[in-house]
Amino acid sequence: MPSLRVPYSEDVSLSRRALLFAPFAQAAEPWPVERYFREILDGYLRNSERTSPSWAVCDFKDGTILPGSVTPTGKTYDSVSRMLPALAAWAVRTGEHTDKLIAIFRHAFDPQHPDYWGAVPDRQNQRQVESSIVAWALWVARDLVLPQLSEKERGNINAWLASCTKVPVRRNNWAWFTAVNQAVRLDLAHTWREFSGDEKWMIEDLKAMDALAAPGRDGWYSDSPKEPVYDFYNFWVFASHFLYWNKIVGRRYPDWSAKFTLRLNLFLENVPYLFGANGAHTLFGRSLIYRWAALTPLVLAYEQGLWPHSPGLLKRIVRGNIEYFWKLGAFDAQRGKLLETLTPQGSRAVCESYIDNGHPYWGMQAFALWLIPKARPFWSAAEESLPVEKRSFSIPLRGPKIILTGDKRTGEVRWMIAINGHNEPAYRAKYTKFSYSTHAPWGTTFDNALMFKDPNTGEWAGQTGVEGGRLLDDGYQRRWWVKLGDERINITSTITSRSRAHRITGPAGVEFIEGSDAFSAPPSKSRLHPVRGYGKATIEEQRGVNIVHARTWIVALHGTTKSGQTILEARSR
Repeated sequence: MPSLRVPYSEDVSLSRRALLFAPFAQAAEPWPVERYFREILDGYLRNSERTSPSWAVCDFKDGTILPGSVTPTGKTYDSVSRMLPALAAWAVRTGEHTDKLIAIFRHAFDPQHPDYWGAVPDRQNQRQVESSIVAWALWVARDLVLPQLSEKERGNINAWLASCTKVPVRRNNWAWFTAVNQAVRLDLAHTWREFSGDEKWMIEDLKAMDALAAPGRDGWYSDSPKEPVYDFYNFWVFASHFLYWNKIVGRRYPDWSAKFTLRLNLFLENVPYLFGANGAHTLFGRSLIYRWAALTPLVLAYEQGLWPHSPGLLKRIVRGNIEYFWKLGAFDAQRGKLLETLTPQGSRAVCESYIDNGHPYWGMQAFALWLIPKARPFWSAAEESLPVEKRSFSIPLRGPKIILTGDKRTGEVRWMIAINGHNEPAYRAKYTKFSYSTHAPWGTTFDNALMFKDPNTGEWAGQTGVEGGRLLDDGYQRRWWVKLGDERINITSTITSRSRAHRITGPAGVEFIEGSDAFSAPPSKSRLHPVRGYGKATIEEQRGVNIVHARTWIVALHGTTKSGQTILEARSR
C-alpha cells in the first residue's frame, strides 16, 4: 500500500511552476469540461424559466415528481437546491447569473411567495438534505447575494435553514447535512444579524460522524452504526461535506478539523486507484446517478491545499470521469436535463425509491472546481497518467476490508469487498456482487453473484446477510447466508482476481446459478471456467437489467446442492 503523503506542495512560485510544466503543455483549446458544464447549465436555466419566473423551482420534462421533493404547489425544489452550489461557484468565478441566484434566495424561502419551498415537518425529511447545499451555496456567494436582500429576506433564509435542524439525524451520513447548515449560520452571524446557529448541535453532529469512522488507517466511514456499509457516500457526503464545513468554520475548531483532515488525507491517498483508464470509477452501491459527484471532495481538497497528489493527476481524473458519463449519454440535450438513469438504455433499477428529476443534480457539486483560483497550477497543468495506466496493482484497504486491483493491460480497476452487504432489502442487490468493475457495469440478476432456487416455489434468492469476512493477499473470504423459503443456506466464499471457491452448507437438491461479469458483447469463450462441483456452463443473454447497457451476456454456471456440503470451484480465463 502506498505510504501516507503530505499534501502536494504548490509553494514554489507560479512562474517557476509554469516553467516546470511548460514541456508538457497541452494544445490551446477549450477544456471539454467547461463545454459540458455550459450545456447542463443552459438546459437547467431553460427548464427553470419554463417552470416559474421566480427561478425558485424547476421541473424537467418527463421527469419523476415525488411528494417529498416538491413545494406545496407541486413543483420541484431539489432540482434547484442541487444546482445551487455549481451556480454559486460559477457566479463567483464569472459574475454570470448572479441575478438568478438572488431571485432564488429571495423567493424560495419567502412563506408568502407561491414558490416557497414549504414548512419543514418535525421528522427526518428531504429538506434537511437539501439545506446543507443551500447553506453552502449561500456561503460561497454571500458577497454577491446577501447585500442585495432585505433584512426580512435574510431572516426568511435563516428561518428556513433553522427549521431543517429541529430533528436530529445522526444515524448515518445525514448528520453532515445539519452540521453544514449550522456552520453556515454560525459564520454568517458574525456579519449579518439575521443569522444564528446552534454550536452545541453542530458539535453533536460531528461526534456522530466521528463515531462512524472505520477501524484502521484508510480514512473510510460506514454509513450505519449497526453494520459495515462502505460505499460511495464516502465521496458524496462524508468527504465532501467535511470539506464544506472545514472551509466555513474549520479554522475556529482546529481540533475537530485536524481529526477529520487526517482521515481525509488517508482516504485521498488511495482515491486515484479507484479510476479506470476509461475514466469510470467502480460503480458500486446506491445513488449511482450522482455520477461525477465522486469528484466533489477531490476538487474541494485541492482548493483547500489538502489534495495529496499532483494537479495533473487530478485534472486527468476530473476530465476523464465527467467525460466517461457524458459519452454514455448522461445528458438529454433535447430536454435539457441530466437523466435519472445512467444511460438512455440502462435499467431504471439503478434508481432508488428516493430518486426524482432533481436528484441527478447532486453530481453538480463537483463543479466546485470553479472555486479553484485561476492562478493555481490545476488550470495550466498537463494531465498525468492514472495509476492503472502506469502499472498493475493490488491495494488493500484494511479498515473497510476492500481490495482494489488494477490491470495495466486493460485499464480495468476492480473493487472487491469482503463484508459488503446492506440490511435494507431494497438495496441488497446493489451490494452483494463478488466484485465491481470499471469496465463491466453490473446488472440486477446473477452476474458476479451466486443465487439459489427454492425447489418448492421456484423463487430465486441471493445473499441475505453477511456474518463476516477477511482480506487475503489477492482477494478476500466472505461468510454469508441466504434465506430460501424456510431454509437457511450458509456459504463461505473465497474470491480472488482469478478464481472463486464456495463451501455451501444447506439442504440437498437446491438449484444454484453463478454468473460472470456482465459483458456488453457475447464472449468468444467462457470467462468463468468450472473446475469442481458445477453441472454445466451456458452463455445467457439478458435485456433491460444492466445499469448501463441495453443487452448483456453472462457466462452462467449451473448445479444442484448435495447433502452435507457442496464444494464449488471456478477460474477466470
